[in-house]
Amino acid sequence: MGEVWRAFDVETQRVVAVKVLPAQLADDPTFAQRFRREAFAAAGLANPHVVPIHQFGEIDGRLYVDMRLIEGRDLHQIISEGPLPLPRAVSIIEQVASALQAAHRIGLVHRDVKPSNVLVDDEDFAYLIDFGIARGAGHTKLTNTGSVIGTWAYMAPERLSTDQTDARSDVYALACVLHECMTGSQPFPAASLDRQIAAHVADPPPRPSALQPTVPTSMDAVIAKGMAKNPDERYQTVKDLANAARAAATTYPTSAAESALVPQDAQTPLSPSIPTAHDTAAPTAHAPMPLAAPAPAPAPTPAADAAKSGKGRRITFVGAAAVFVAVIAVIAGVALMPNSHSGSGDRPTAAPASAMHPNTGPFTGTFTVAMGPGTELNGGRPETDAFSEAWRLRSACGANGCVATATTGGQYPVKNLVFDNVGGRWLTVTTSQRKCGAREDDEAWNVISLQPQADGSVSGEATQITTNGCSNKRAVVFTRTADTDISQLPDPAALPPRVVSPAEALHGGYDLVVNFANSAKRTYHKGVRTDCLRTGDRCMSNFLDSKTAAGSPFVFQTGAWNRNQDYDSDCSSGGTIRIKATTSLPLPQPPQNPITLLTGHGYQEVLTSSKCPSQAFDVTYTRTGD
Repeated sequence: MGEVWRAFDVETQRVVAVKVLPAQLADDPTFAQRFRREAFAAAGLANPHVVPIHQFGEIDGRLYVDMRLIEGRDLHQIISEGPLPLPRAVSIIEQVASALQAAHRIGLVHRDVKPSNVLVDDEDFAYLIDFGIARGAGHTKLTNTGSVIGTWAYMAPERLSTDQTDARSDVYALACVLHECMTGSQPFPAASLDRQIAAHVADPPPRPSALQPTVPTSMDAVIAKGMAKNPDERYQTVKDLANAARAAATTYPTSAAESALVPQDAQTPLSPSIPTAHDTAAPTAHAPMPLAAPAPAPAPTPAADAAKSGKGRRITFVGAAAVFVAVIAVIAGVALMPNSHSGSGDRPTAAPASAMHPNTGPFTGTFTVAMGPGTELNGGRPETDAFSEAWRLRSACGANGCVATATTGGQYPVKNLVFDNVGGRWLTVTTSQRKCGAREDDEAWNVISLQPQADGSVSGEATQITTNGCSNKRAVVFTRTADTDISQLPDPAALPPRVVSPAEALHGGYDLVVNFANSAKRTYHKGVRTDCLRTGDRCMSNFLDSKTAAGSPFVFQTGAWNRNQDYDSDCSSGGTIRIKATTSLPLPQPPQNPITLLTGHGYQEVLTSSKCPSQAFDVTYTRTGD
C-alpha cells in the first residue's frame, strides 16, 4: 500500500527503497493507520524473507518507510509467463511460509497472501510484503462493520462468512498461491465475483494434476488439505503445508520433459539487466549495501519533478533518532516513476537488477566472523577462547534454493565451506579430525547454523561434536565489511543441490530403554538433533541426556546409525574396567518423518579381566515430542 521510489540515502551512503503514502490518502486516518501497521509489523520480523525496515517517519504530512531495495519481479508477473516447474514452485512457497511462520509466531496474521505480494529477486530469493492489513486476534479492525478486506481469489471460506482470522486463513491463501504457481491458474477462476465467492465456500478444492500433466497427483492431496473448508481439517501451520509440498515434490521423479520446462532463470541466477524506462523498484532484502556512494545522479527536470511533488529539491525525512536525507532522482540515467499499470495492486512492482554491483546474492561479501568462547553444549564452563577472523562468501539462488561458498580465515577447523539456506537459516555441516581423550584423530562434526538479523548481521551458533563425545558450542556473528572478489570463490550455482537424508527425520525428544542380557534394564530421556553432510550420505545424530547433558553421538551411513565407544567404567563388583561398546540402529522401514520408534542392538565387550562379563544389549528409542 503506497508508492515506492528508488532513493539514495546520503547519510548511510546506500541505495534504498522509500515507500510513501499517496497524497490522496495522507489525510485518511484508516489508511494512515494501515501504513503504520505495515511498517511496525515488518520491522518486528527478523526473518530473511521479510524486507528489513531501516526507518519510519513523516515529512510534510506524508508517512514514509525507508527499507532495503529489492531487485526483481513479483510472483504474479512470473506466473503470467506460465506455470512454474515444480521444484521452483515449492522452493518459493517454502520461503513465503518461512516469513508467515515468523509472523504467526508473534500472533500476526497477514490476511492478504497472494502472488503480487511476493517479490522474487533475480536469484529466486522470495520476500513476503504488504503487511498493511495484517492483524492479530482481538485487534481492532480497520474496516467498516460488515466489510472484509483482502483479495477474493485467495480468501479462506471462514473470512468470507465471519471474517474470522487466525493463522489457518493464511494457510488457505498460501495453498491457493501454490496451486497458481503449479498450474498458472487461480484455484477458482470465475466470470463473476459472486461465483468466485461461492466456489470458495462450497466447491471442492481443485486438482492441479488435472490442469497440468507435469504436476504429480500427490500434489492434489496437498492442495485438498491446504484448502479444506473447515480450518480444523487444514494443515495447522504454513510450515506443515510447505513440508507436505516438499515431500510430494521430492517423491515425484522429474521427467526429462518436465526438466525442459524449467526456464533458464530458474536453474541459474539471472544476469542483471538495465531497467527500462517503465520499470520501477520495490523494496527487497538481499542486495549487498554499496560501500561507497554512487556518482550523484542528475536532478529531475522541473517538469518531471513537479509532476510528483511540485518542487525540485532534496527531500529530508526527519525520524526519531536522526535526519534522513534522500534524493529521489534519476538512477543510472533512467527516470524511476511509480508504476501505474493494472493487475499488481496498489503498489509498484520490483524492477530488474541494474548490474552495477558484482557482489550479488543474499550472503555475499567479506565478513568479520566473531566466534565466542567455546562452552559445553549445556552452556557450562568455557573450554576454548573466542576469536575473530575475516571470511569471504559468494552466494546465489536458483530452483534448488540458495547456496553460498565460503573461505574461512584459518582458525576454523575447515578451510572451505558450503552453506545451504534450509528453512530460512544458513547451514553448513563438515567433518575434520581432532584429539578427544585417548584418540588423536577422532572425527569431529562441525556445524554452523545462522539466521539474518534486522540489523543486517547474520548470527547463530557453531557446534563441534566428535564421535567419541567431545563437544563444544560457540555463539557466532557474521558482519559484512566489504565486497569480495567472487572470481576467487567457487560458483555456488554450479554445485549439485543439497540431498535430504532420511536420517533428518530423527529429531526431538525420546525415551531410551537399554535391556542388558545379564543385568537390569536402564531408562533415560534424550533429546536428539541430526545434522547431515549436504551429500546426504552421512549424518551425525547426537543424543543429549536431559539430566546430565552428556552426549551420545551416532553416525548415520549406509542405512543405519552406528556408535563405537572405548572407555573406562566402574564394575558393579568392584574395580575399574575397560569397555569397548558397539551399537547399531537400522533406519526404520518404511521411512518415517519424524521417526517415532527406533530400535537396535549392541555389544559391550570388557577388555580387562573382571567379574563384570561382556554382554549384549537391546536399545529402544520411543519419540515423546519435539
